[in-house]
Amino acid sequence: MSDISTMSRFIAVAGPSDITTKEWIKSGRLTYNPSPIHKDYALMKVLSMLRMKSKTERYAVHPFKWEKSPTPIDFSSLEDSDAIFIVGHGDDNRLYAMGPNVKENVRRLVEDMLTADGNLKKKRAEKDLIIVLLSCRSGLGLYKPVAQSLFKALGRDLTVGGAVGFTFGSPRTHINARNEVLIKGIPWFIEFPFYISKSEAEKETEKREGKKIKYDDKVKEIKAFEKAKEKIETGLGNIMNKLKSTEVNKALDEIEKDFESDWNALIWSQFRLYSTAKTKSNLEFDMWYDLITEGYVWTTGKKVTSAEVAAVFAAPVSTVDDIGISIK
Repeated sequence: MSDISTMSRFIAVAGPSDITTKEWIKSGRLTYNPSPIHKDYALMKVLSMLRMKSKTERYAVHPFKWEKSPTPIDFSSLEDSDAIFIVGHGDDNRLYAMGPNVKENVRRLVEDMLTADGNLKKKRAEKDLIIVLLSCRSGLGLYKPVAQSLFKALGRDLTVGGAVGFTFGSPRTHINARNEVLIKGIPWFIEFPFYISKSEAEKETEKREGKKIKYDDKVKEIKAFEKAKEKIETGLGNIMNKLKSTEVNKALDEIEKDFESDWNALIWSQFRLYSTAKTKSNLEFDMWYDLITEGYVWTTGKKVTSAEVAAVFAAPVSTVDDIGISIK
């Protein structure tokens, strides 16, 4: 597979619609309206880094959402050299913006968003096709049915990749075309305790670090870490509240024009906090993968079995109210 960090980028970002929000509320998993893309600091942080083409040039960002008469992603400008990045909140088995039902979620993404205008098939005939599910916790499930469904729809093989854990945009997103990935274990319990038990988190961290580490023994250090991270997240959210633009590209331009110094300072502060947490925060365990590629998995459409896809489609819809917080 080509190195995606050196490839040009076609960037699409998924946002919520009134229909999918109502579906989530009906499922019992969502009790509030998720933020639109231009107000979502986690998505905007990823996009601000990923869209940097050169010192002065920026890649276009293509927002999309699922509605009754959905408008597909416009691939008319897709270049031969582009890797395709699908940015959006998600969990193991679904992209939240496509709704709670796993099977329908994948159908909407592939049939309504990715292939409906015909340009993806037309422009990628007999050419390499790489799709990165960048901001979903997709490596554990979603990337497999997406790869298989696209393989069938396009009539040719392709490569699809995703992260094995929750992801965070960082300065390295610009360089590596990947987000930071939260390591399974106590880091998951700190950020998203509803996804893992304390005992399982401790076992995972102890196995990775090769020594006994108990959450309760690190409460003081963890609380200090959480206080620092929440201050950064509040700062990012405050900038979102100051934006006047509602179109994603214009909002990103506004960040660069009016808030670039503060925005970049917060992103770098978050990177330093997480990347040095093991020693500087005295947590004794890594929060993120130091080698960013370790947090990603890949498959081709041909490799995915029907049993693997069936297992993803059989996944239950959780009752945890966590929509919109799978990336930081």
